[in-house]
Amino acid sequence: MKLGNAYLASALVAAVVVISPASAQQTDWSKRVTLSAMGGHVMGNPLAAHKLTEYMSYTCDHCAAFETQSHSALTKNFVDKGHVSFEIRNLILNPIDLTAAMLARCGGRTKFFGNHHALLLQQPVWLKKFQSTPPEVMKTINDGTVPQRLKKISQAAGLDTLMAKRGFTPTQINACLADKTEQDQILAMTEYAKTTLKLTGTPSFTIGDQPLAKVHSWSALQPKLAVLPR
Repeated sequence: MKLGNAYLASALVAAVVVISPASAQQTDWSKRVTLSAMGGHVMGNPLAAHKLTEYMSYTCDHCAAFETQSHSALTKNFVDKGHVSFEIRNLILNPIDLTAAMLARCGGRTKFFGNHHALLLQQPVWLKKFQSTPPEVMKTINDGTVPQRLKKISQAAGLDTLMAKRGFTPTQINACLADKTEQDQILAMTEYAKTTLKLTGTPSFTIGDQPLAKVHSWSALQPKLAVLPR
């Protein structure tokens, strides 16, 4: 699917979370989540020497595979050591992806990585459900305002049910889908990935904002992280 102009609005200002220095002896860094200036969610030591960023799509099966394969090893062997932080940014591919990205940000920074993991873990289920949407429903999926369209996509894919199981009410879900500030941040990250970094696929990775060539999986990324100085 192609995004219309309403989906491709750019962010003017991204929120910055002010952080205070933390002890280098802290080891449970995976519990520390902050926001970057770009609006991405950062797990780990905010002062880490190496800043790893994933640009991802919720409709990308390789992104789901990366989440499954890297989930434990990345946090245990790198983030929890304090020398690598891990940020997730969006590279939106279609309206379904945007819908999932908006829902991932429900509940603020402390809920993000749990939402992110759940969405990717259940990706085959909700994508299949959306692809099975009756034709008469699909005909109207692009009618209405952007929040109304995202709500219809969420319901068609069963994403609202997934989020309800995570404790979110229908009112909260609808508010997340209608949050223009979050939408602008997501689309600004996408624009930065495509225009500035020239990324063409997901998942893609940067370290210190420098793209890693031909690295699109955990098996390719892990050796790059292993040689980083501590």
